[in-house]
Amino acid sequence: MVAGETSGDRHAAALVSELRRQEPLLQVAGLGGPQMRAAGVELSEDFTRHAVVGMVEVLKHLGTLRRFYRQACRALETQRPDLVILVDYPGFNLRIARGAAQRRIPVVYYVSPQLWAWGAWRIRTIRRVVTQMLVLFRFEERLYHEAGVPVQWVGHPLLETVRITRSRAETLQHYGLPTDQPLMGILPGSREGEVRRLLPILAGAAEHLAGRLHGVRFLVLQAPGLPAECYREPMGRSRAALTLVPDWTYDLLAACDLALVASGTATLECALLERPMVITYRTHPLTWWLGRRLVTLPYIGLVNVVAGHRLVPECLQAHATPARIAEAALTILQSEEARRQAQAGFQAVRQTLGPPGASRRAADAVLALLRRSTRA
Repeated sequence: MVAGETSGDRHAAALVSELRRQEPLLQVAGLGGPQMRAAGVELSEDFTRHAVVGMVEVLKHLGTLRRFYRQACRALETQRPDLVILVDYPGFNLRIARGAAQRRIPVVYYVSPQLWAWGAWRIRTIRRVVTQMLVLFRFEERLYHEAGVPVQWVGHPLLETVRITRSRAETLQHYGLPTDQPLMGILPGSREGEVRRLLPILAGAAEHLAGRLHGVRFLVLQAPGLPAECYREPMGRSRAALTLVPDWTYDLLAACDLALVASGTATLECALLERPMVITYRTHPLTWWLGRRLVTLPYIGLVNVVAGHRLVPECLQAHATPARIAEAALTILQSEEARRQAQAGFQAVRQTLGPPGASRRAADAVLALLRRSTRA
């Protein structure tokens, strides 16, 4: 099993837990992160610490990625697993899929690459080297079915994990926060490079908002596995009152009046909690230039993609400035109608993600394929 990012590590860990619940003697080894290790996957080191996104950014880490690739290929050759499970991270994982296919090892790809946004040419590779796609979104099932790729829609595993356990009042009391002041969450990404790039911008937006919203408190929600050091410098330069929260829960995010959030899985988490948000992202200029020539959608936020329209505002690249982000946040906070429409949209997004139980359905599909392949 291979997962290269924090969200993939989480989805993979949930899948492994379900697999081992059904087949306690199952042995799983591979590349991933701390959540996979906790679920019982034998890992040589934390692969997610080296997660990168973007064409230019990948070039800076080619040596490390090549080392992991060679390590994975040696494992395919020497351990001869009965099945390979790949989780998202297509630039790396599709190469692993080719290596597995060459050795006649079945491949399950869980969490599809975003072919619907860019990289549609990859579907030809997937058709050649992937035995079974397990996808999170219904529209992905249609895409692969039309391309002749074996596919099953299992729904989204976030429905199993994104839930609140305390009331807002109880949550605020638990964290020692006042009940009569606006509360804003800041989620600058799950990769160290994202945090160092986006947090200074979001801290600047907090300064703008602090001057317009009396008593507002800003909570910087630390991503699991990232060191506090990468947050401290940009937070220390800000004149706004920023508090780093390392062990936060969905209760705390649900207690926020609004979130400033990096594009990615966190936008779906906010939507499932029905939290208003402003999506932002900035990457290397060359990566952005190349990406805009490949991306076919008018928006990049996952919640907007699933909704099928611009449900929440996006401040991207040159428009990802503190002033623009703050203005977008104020527009939402000062409009009851905007918040009502967003809430209705979030409820519709939830309905499109399918019923709970995605990890169980994915595990059922994996075990069915595993049994067929070991009998063959």
